[in-house]
Amino acid sequence: MKVKINQEKLDELKTKLKPKATIWALLGILFFFFLPEILAYLYPHQIKAYFVNLSKLYENPLIKRLCLEMADELSQNSFLNILIGLGFVWWWGYERRKSSQD
Repeated sequence: MKVKINQEKLDELKTKLKPKATIWALLGILFFFFLPEILAYLYPHQIKAYFVNLSKLYENPLIKRLCLEMADELSQNSFLNILIGLGFVWWWGYERRKSSQD
């Protein structure tokens, strides 16, 4: 049994599925990858204090532990997020250049 693939239709579907490099895409990258890292760099002690105080409000040991884990995680910078964000910014610029040349 052979399956016949319509290459034109496949290319059309690929272009429909591909995300567009708009200003909204850039804002999403900035807000989800860079802004949390900037805030963690500028206010690590305040973030940690907030979650430690939040953990004192709950009696459930699981929620307390989760709050303390969040305090540790959010008060540190994640270089992986920064690298992923830089990759997305590169993609955004590449797509913008490519679409302006077409």
